[in-house]
Amino acid sequence: MESVHFILAGRFGGLMRIILIDLILHKTRAYRHLLFNKLHIGSSIDKGILCQFILMHIVLDAFRISVSKNNKADGDSSRNTLSTICNCSEVLGDALLGNIIFTAMLLLGVRYILKFSFDITRYRQILLAIIISSYFKLFLLTMMVWEFPSSAIFIVETFVLSSNVVALRVVTRFPKAHCVGVCFMAHAAKHLTERWLMWTP
Repeated sequence: MESVHFILAGRFGGLMRIILIDLILHKTRAYRHLLFNKLHIGSSIDKGILCQFILMHIVLDAFRISVSKNNKADGDSSRNTLSTICNCSEVLGDALLGNIIFTAMLLLGVRYILKFSFDITRYRQILLAIIISSYFKLFLLTMMVWEFPSSAIFIVETFVLSSNVVALRVVTRFPKAHCVGVCFMAHAAKHLTERWLMWTP
């Protein structure tokens, strides 16, 4: 009996590795399988799950912004506890505002570029698909253990952008050019907002 469980676990692990590789390679069938078969994104979405994904997305963005700011701070290690707390709240605020701008531009693009009628359930599905397809942001956590050049953040963000395009195509079934336009507009607005906040005293 234990051997049967071991074999099934091995096959399941192998299947998950194949799906992960296909996701990294931007295979549309892998995204379709993950979003519709595993997460059942076409059915009703639990608001709690959506909120959890959004929170995790904001925290990862806050970590990315913190890394960018530390790279520009020339390694100033003389901060006291109060300034550290203020810096954390500032970073979280920047990440929150950046994601609000990103979400607004994304939904505006879906509404006016993809010509989607306003349907809160459908928009919620699109938002969840975009957040889930940003899974490569988890790679940023490795910067807590290993040192990477600042260009690694740009590579991660570029990969997230391309992954968002694939997820948007799968959910909306619109041509790639339209989805690239929507995602690029949202990411550009978010990037400009974060740059402005970073350089604002």
